[in-house]
Amino acid sequence: MGVDRRRSRRPGRLGARLARVVIPQPVAALAAGPIDAELRLVAVAPSESERLYVWHREAMKPAIAALEGWDEALRFADFEQLSRRVPSYVIQADGRDCGYLQVLPRADVLHVVNVAFGPASRGAGHGARLFDWLRGAARRRRCGLHLKTYRSNPRALAFYQREGFVIRCIDARHWWLDWSRQ
Repeated sequence: MGVDRRRSRRPGRLGARLARVVIPQPVAALAAGPIDAELRLVAVAPSESERLYVWHREAMKPAIAALEGWDEALRFADFEQLSRRVPSYVIQADGRDCGYLQVLPRADVLHVVNVAFGPASRGAGHGARLFDWLRGAARRRRCGLHLKTYRSNPRALAFYQREGFVIRCIDARHWWLDWSRQ
């Protein structure tokens, strides 16, 4: 939400500054359903965040712990709060749960907040097919994709770069990456 500061044109208020809140238009979440013949997204209610957190902890703990340590209670509380604000999905391969995806849809970009696969599903091509589908969703919406990954996880960076993402910013903890529709 932004603030638009313009001079008022109302009588008696000439030259006064008013703060007018600009509310962004709501953007529809991604539709759950098939990604391809094998993969599908299943929408998950915020109350099911504990189910997703297992994958989150398994995938993120090594990268986060390398940078700043891992406080289990704090990380779970943060994840629960995030799950209340960001649409979440279980990724299924051949009907089996194999990972999760959280995407915050905005008018100009789909922000991939979190994505993780269980160890048995990594390296099976699921991630590449998921991102191919996400690029298609972004093209249909006429927007880009945005994500960040921990600098302590160069394998993730290499994967995202193979998927067409470009580093836009680097901070102490993250690489910030964007994909623009062509």
